[in-house]
Amino acid sequence: MRARRDPEERFWPKVEKTAACWNWIAGKNYEGYGIFWDGERYVTAHRFAHSIAAGKIPEKMQVDHTCHNRGCVNPTHLRLATPKQNMENPSGVRSDNRSGYRGVSWNKAYRAWTGLVTHYGVDHWLGPFASSEEANVAVVAKRNELFTHNILDRKSA
Repeated sequence: MRARRDPEERFWPKVEKTAACWNWIAGKNYEGYGIFWDGERYVTAHRFAHSIAAGKIPEKMQVDHTCHNRGCVNPTHLRLATPKQNMENPSGVRSDNRSGYRGVSWNKAYRAWTGLVTHYGVDHWLGPFASSEEANVAVVAKRNELFTHNILDRKSA
């Protein structure tokens, strides 16, 4: 009978290290996250990589990609976050967004750009504004006031 290889020993050959991210090159789920058999069950590859580097992941905690690459397993690009903190760090605008800015939209009634930030289920309406750029400045400022883990906004501030 053949001895089973250590999960960590099987894990790293499935990673392509680049200057930016360490990309998972094996199987992925429908959301684009790497999947890995740890010897007992399938786990997401980024959670497995984080647990190798930092130990057991506390219950109810998520592993957030600071690089916004779902296939990345570089432990320096991963951090523990609550679900709320993880939601505060999206990668950018939605595909149906027409303003080019997250939280900014054209309001027909006001015939102006408006901003909206939702925090703990409460909508914070901002606007109206003469331009989408002005609305975006207000939205970013509000998110930086309310959110703690919005990396993209803090880089642009």
